[in-house]
Amino acid sequence: MKSRQTIAYDRLVEIAPDAPATTPANLPEWARLEILQGMSADAIEELRQAMEVVEFAPGDAILHEGDDGDDMYILDKGTVRVQVRGTSKAATFERVLESPALFGEMALITHAPRTASVLAEEPARCLRMSSETFQAVAARTPGVAAFLTRIVGERLLEAKTIHHVGKYKVIGRLGAGAVATVFEAVHPGLERTVALKMLSHALVHHPSFANQFQDEAKIVAQLDHDHIVRVFDTEKAYGTHFIVMEKLSGCTLDDIIQGGTRLAWGAVQRILREIAGALDYSHKKGLLHRDIKPSNVFLTNDDRRVKLLDFGIAMSVTASAPGSSGLMGTPYYMSPEQIRGETLDGRSDLYSLGILAYELITRDLPFDADDLDALLDKHLTEPMPDMRTKAADVPDYLIQFVTKATAKNPENRFANCGEAEAFLRLSAELPIVQSMGLATVALSYHPTRRNLVMAALQELQEALGGLPGISVLCRELPHTGTEPSEPRGPSKPKA
Repeated sequence: MKSRQTIAYDRLVEIAPDAPATTPANLPEWARLEILQGMSADAIEELRQAMEVVEFAPGDAILHEGDDGDDMYILDKGTVRVQVRGTSKAATFERVLESPALFGEMALITHAPRTASVLAEEPARCLRMSSETFQAVAARTPGVAAFLTRIVGERLLEAKTIHHVGKYKVIGRLGAGAVATVFEAVHPGLERTVALKMLSHALVHHPSFANQFQDEAKIVAQLDHDHIVRVFDTEKAYGTHFIVMEKLSGCTLDDIIQGGTRLAWGAVQRILREIAGALDYSHKKGLLHRDIKPSNVFLTNDDRRVKLLDFGIAMSVTASAPGSSGLMGTPYYMSPEQIRGETLDGRSDLYSLGILAYELITRDLPFDADDLDALLDKHLTEPMPDMRTKAADVPDYLIQFVTKATAKNPENRFANCGEAEAFLRLSAELPIVQSMGLATVALSYHPTRRNLVMAALQELQEALGGLPGISVLCRELPHTGTEPSEPRGPSKPKA
C-alpha cells in the first residue's frame, strides 16, 4: 500500500499559488512549540512578522489576573512566573515557564478576563500580538488560524477550564484531525449523547466558507437519509463553529483500507451504492459534499451501514469557485474541474467517489507524487491505472463503474449520482435474474412515450420492488437510428 506520508495531503487544504517559501532552518526556537506543530514555515513567518517585541525587567507584571484579555504572548527568552490567586490573597497556584512558551492565547478567542497573573522572573523578551492583529493575519493566512483549533481543543479537555459549548456539556474527545476535532458531549435537558465537531479555525477564515456556513448548516440539519450522519444543531463558540451530530459506533472506511482488510466484492458494491445514494439525495437537496474520501465514510458496528460524514464543509450545488483565493478539498480525491476552480456540480463528488472506489478495490491510490503540483497534474492528464494489476479478480462492473465515474470530462461520467447508484444496483441484480429460471417481461415503446412509460414503471417498482421473488429492473437499451415520427391513431372516417 502506498504511504500517504510523502506529502501531507490527507486533509482539507488551502492551496495558495506561488506562496513564498521559508527555510525550516531559519525558524525561531518558539516555532517548535508543540501547539504550533503542523503550521507551515510560511505561516510561522507570517506570524513572526506580525508580532511586536516587548521586554520586561525582573518583577514586571506582564498580565494581571482579572484584567480584560486582548493580547497573546510568546516568551522568546527568559523565564516568567504564572500565579493564580482567585479570591484569596495567597497564591493558590504557581508555575515557572521557561522560554520558549506561550501564554495569554485564549484572549485571541474569548476576550474574557485573565485567569492568572504573569510576572517576569528574570529579564524576559516576549513577542506580543493583539486579537485584532491576529484576526487580520488569520484572514490572510488560514494556516495561522489553524493553531487556534489546537488551543481550543486542549482547553476543552483541561480540568476546570472550559466545560460547555453552548448548552452542551463536553465529556471527552472522540478524535482529532486537521479539519476538525470531535468531542463527546451531552445535551443536559434531553440527556442525549452527541458528537460535537469543532471545525478548524482555518475554515472559518476562508472567505467563501464564512459567508455561507450558517445558511447551509440549516440545510444540512434538514438532511434525513439512512446513509448520512444526522446533524441536530450548530453552536458558535471560541472563534469557530461546532456541529452537533449523532454519535456513531464503528470505524471509517479509511481504517479498513489502512488496516489491510480486503472486502468481498459484494460488500464493495453495497458500500459504493449506499454512498452514491446518499450523494444523490444531498445533491437533490442542493448540497455538494466536496470532500468525499475514505475517512469521511463511516461503517456502523451494528449492521456495517454507511454513514457519510462531514457535510459541514459542503457547499451549494450552484456555488462557483472561479476567482477564489484557494481550493478546498483533499487533493488525492479532487476532480479536474475542482482543481481548475470551475463551477462544480454533483459530478465532481462522483469523480471523488470513483477515486475512493479505486482505493477500496486495490487498497492503493491511483495518483501520488512528491509535490502538490505533480499530483494535481495527474488528475488532469493521466489515465486511471489498470485495477487488475492490483486486484486480478475484480468484477467487470466495478471496473466499468470506476472508469466512467473518473472520466476527466464530466460529460463522460454518469449524468448524476442517482444514475451511478442505479448502475451499481443493476450490476448486482442482473446476474441473479440471468442465472435463475425466472419469468421475465419485456416492454417496447415508442421514444415519444418515454416519460409515460417511465412514470408507470416507477409506480410498478414501488408496488412490487420489495416483494420476495420479484425484481423490477428498469433499464433502457440505447436507441439507434433515426427516431420515427410519433405513431398515429386510427384515422377518422370521412364525412
